[in-house]
Amino acid sequence: MRIGLQDIDLKIAQAMEDRLSALPREFLKDDIHWGGFNFNWQFHAGGIRFKRKREPNADERQAYELRKKREERMGLRIAAAIFLPILAALIVSGLLGLAGVSIALNVVGSLAVWLGGALFAGTRAFQSRPKAYLQRSILPVEMRAVVPLLSLSRAERTYCDTLLLLARMEVDSESEKNLRATLEQLNDLLASARQLESRRLSLLPVLGTNSAEELEAELETLRARLAETTDHIARQSLEQSVQMCAARLENARVFEQGLERLKAQEEALVHTLASVQTAVARMQLTPMPQTALAAQEIAETVSQMNQQTYAVEQAVQEVMELRQG
Repeated sequence: MRIGLQDIDLKIAQAMEDRLSALPREFLKDDIHWGGFNFNWQFHAGGIRFKRKREPNADERQAYELRKKREERMGLRIAAAIFLPILAALIVSGLLGLAGVSIALNVVGSLAVWLGGALFAGTRAFQSRPKAYLQRSILPVEMRAVVPLLSLSRAERTYCDTLLLLARMEVDSESEKNLRATLEQLNDLLASARQLESRRLSLLPVLGTNSAEELEAELETLRARLAETTDHIARQSLEQSVQMCAARLENARVFEQGLERLKAQEEALVHTLASVQTAVARMQLTPMPQTALAAQEIAETVSQMNQQTYAVEQAVQEVMELRQG
């Protein structure tokens, strides 16, 4: 099943593209020795520091050879875009001349052939650029080469492992349709995981340095002091402190509950991604007539989790806004 960067999560696609479309000597951007000097140097206050490059592994080497072949293909197409339209125009001009066509029509016909040929060949050359090719298709070996180099969360790592399984699958048209729908849902699922994490992190400053447990202890201390105080003015101050501390405690409990729900949903998302990965792997052992049904079931499972995630995030958001208002 062909998968391109245009089909996958935007953040991961950008990270893959940066490494796979880098200049050949910087391919994969991980200080790999692709030829020439086997070290890098950096300027520091104490002088120049040399760092030895590492040798590529088998997957990295194969991905590098693919990159070189694509560049060679692009070079040939660029050359074709330059010379073939000129050659075609000259041939057409000669044929029109032999046919006795007027010079004006000959020039117009030759220019039309040259322009059409240049446009066609130029488009083909543009589409053969490494970045453009990766948008349409990224091969399993390229995924195996680049994914270990990326800084990924647990959910993102599971997502990438699932991508690799999908890229290696050979399925019928109906199964592929369902799997592509699943991939779109997985993209949404991963985006939801990031949103949940972002929302959870945004709640941490709201909680401040006082947890509900600490505020409970502080509230008990204030109530004890209030019970022991007889001075009227002091009691008024303590009563205000008790009310404010009780309000802070209530908010802290709500926020902590929101954090717990977000964390639980994040965990559920990771398990859903892992379940999809297992289901996709199992599909490879499923008889061909049943793969379309299995793919549809996977797509429905992911869709339900996306709906559940949205509902949880919305519920937490509404509670947070209510408490902050």
